Amino acid sequence: MNYKNYNDYELIYHVREQNDDSYGIIFQKYIPIIKRIALDAYMKFSSYGYDLDDFIQEGYLGFQQALSSFDETKNSLFYTYASMCIQRKIISFCKKISSVEKNISNHYYVSYEDTPIIDPSPGMEEVLVNQEFYRGLWEIVYTFPLEYTCVFELRMNQFPYQEISQLLDIPVRKAEFMIYRIYRKIRREFCWKD
Repeated sequence: MNYKNYNDYELIYHVREQNDDSYGIIFQKYIPIIKRIALDAYMKFSSYGYDLDDFIQEGYLGFQQALSSFDETKNSLFYTYASMCIQRKIISFCKKISSVEKNISNHYYVSYEDTPIIDPSPGMEEVLVNQEFYRGLWEIVYTFPLEYTCVFELRMNQFPYQEISQLLDIPVRKAEFMIYRIYRKIRREFCWKD
């Protein structure tokens, strides 16, 4: 199905008006994203005795939360907001299953602090440098059309070009070219050498 023909904001409006068809369309559109985020967490926490389906279920709950609480007046993409809600819900689940009291590990104990899902808190100077860098990075990215930013966000979330091509219904070579153009402009702006 070509999801580019469907506007997320219109679908959300219809979902809130209890339209089951719109819910089915937006749900099918975001299933690959939910599964991808869930699979990443599952790979890190599989030793706790939970199936991939448990992680996916948490992702579905995060997506439901995103649908009900998204505020389109804040000028943010629904994709970004939904991804954040899904990740938060799955991270909460990972914290819960890895706590000492609830740990049902079949093999060994892995502390949540030892996993790379959340970095240890950096120093204030590092935070300010990173914030400035990301602000500058996204200012560059947002100079491109929306189609480019969608490809860039998916790529930043470690989606392979093949999946990006399927999700956005564009050729793989076009997705690669879009990333190349953004990368080239970022390199120029930050004066990086090849």
